[in-house]
Amino acid sequence: MNANRTLSHLALVTAGIASASAVVAEPNPYYLGASQGFTHESNLFRAPKGSETSDTISTTSLLAGFNQPVSRQRFFGDAAVRYNRYNTNDQLNNTGYGLNAGWDWATVNNLSGTLSYSVNESLASFSDFSGATVTTTANRERNQQFLARGQLGAQSRLSLETTYIYRKREYSAAAFVGNEFDQNTLSLGALYRPSGLLTLGAAVRGSRGRYPFAVGAAPGPFTADKFDRNDFDLTAVWTPSGFSKVAARLSYSHEDHDLIVARNFSGVTGALTWEYKPTGKLTFTTEFVRDTGAEAAFNGYVFTGANPTGNNNEVSTALRLRALYEVTAKINLEVDGRYVKSDLLPSGSDKTGYASIGANYAPARNWRLGCSFAYEKRGGGSPVPYTADVAACSAQFILQ
Repeated sequence: MNANRTLSHLALVTAGIASASAVVAEPNPYYLGASQGFTHESNLFRAPKGSETSDTISTTSLLAGFNQPVSRQRFFGDAAVRYNRYNTNDQLNNTGYGLNAGWDWATVNNLSGTLSYSVNESLASFSDFSGATVTTTANRERNQQFLARGQLGAQSRLSLETTYIYRKREYSAAAFVGNEFDQNTLSLGALYRPSGLLTLGAAVRGSRGRYPFAVGAAPGPFTADKFDRNDFDLTAVWTPSGFSKVAARLSYSHEDHDLIVARNFSGVTGALTWEYKPTGKLTFTTEFVRDTGAEAAFNGYVFTGANPTGNNNEVSTALRLRALYEVTAKINLEVDGRYVKSDLLPSGSDKTGYASIGANYAPARNWRLGCSFAYEKRGGGSPVPYTADVAACSAQFILQ
């Protein structure tokens, strides 16, 4: 991971776990905040053994957000601006940002839905590229997603749902424009609730997208690789008890490309999330995803635990196990483990393991302090095998 994403996930998110509950619990729907964090990377560029470069990164962030119900509606938004300064590799100094805003709407005719838009810009992760060389230059990655969802009969036993999603990924470095991507997806389905503990769903989903600079070399000309994808989705959300919740999707997916036929895919994809809370203080979360690279990129946790990040592999399979323990009302501990296997184009595989442990402390209502340590390893069969240690600490102040 790059330092920007690492700090955001390992430190700020660790600290934010406790702050999020505080934000939701308070009647004031608005908040302002700031955070300061430091991350030390033992292998900044994720280079093979013997070629490692270490560095320490300072990240200063400004935070703001709101969650405002208005009658039957709800408006929400979260924004962050992050300045990242590298102690040695100052060519990587950058300002990143993230925004997530939306509107949950409802009408008297049993119609409801969501409109949302999210965008995130930061340095692209040095660990995500499958090439045989190590990249050491700054490369900004920008991901956007717009979602519109409507549902008829949300409170009924049977309801209809339609969803439109637009996604786009861009890079600042000319060497990576071949990885840029945009896609439009429309789905139509039905949900059936046989009981308050179980919701079943079926939907058809169609996507049309392209890699606009798939074939060619900078400064051009380029030829786009356009593709069509069709999915049949079966979904289920099951709450067997107050301690457990399972959400699952099983799909048959078929994807055809105009130019890069190695990306063609026909087969089973899916996702599973199981949250288990045996006590009031302990929570276990298990997540599993198998999908094509473009889709897996927007299942944020697959590679970063947070925001989407580029992935042009044929198929990626990821497993994540996480445990959160509330030691006291002010102290939380988190253990996180992930394993990702990707089928590379045109051949080969890439296996990456990740483990972290972190803690956060809330000395006062507005303050959150957090520290974490992580270990990452990319297997010997990968184009660039490596190991990396990441240590991060941060302090966050939220005014609400």
